[in-house]
Amino acid sequence: MQMPMFFEWSFDTIVLFEQLHVQNPAAYFVLCLVLIAICILKQYLVLQQVLLVGSRGKIVLETLLYITHTSIGYGLMLVCMTFNAGLFVTTMIGLAIGHFLFPPVTFENVKGLVDSERKLAALQGCCAH
Repeated sequence: MQMPMFFEWSFDTIVLFEQLHVQNPAAYFVLCLVLIAICILKQYLVLQQVLLVGSRGKIVLETLLYITHTSIGYGLMLVCMTFNAGLFVTTMIGLAIGHFLFPPVTFENVKGLVDSERKLAALQGCCAH
């Protein structure tokens, strides 16, 4: 099967591995649902990794989250590079849903969260006696 160099609409496509050859609408639909779930997972991992940045003692976990969501991102890029228009649109929709469910963390949000944790720690420290 020759890989196209332009977008095409087809249920017959190979995704990432030769063994993942989708040939019918039902399998294609399942693939689209899995892609959406992977996109949402990627956005969730991005948020979790950003929330861990700067946490003492959690650098290994933050690094693992970074590697995982970056690897997923490159995998999604390769799916888009199949030039299957349906999979491209599905990936964009999945990333949009993930972005909506797990919006980016702004500096103000993180600063407010850190300030709240400091106030709570100060209250617990003064009242622990």
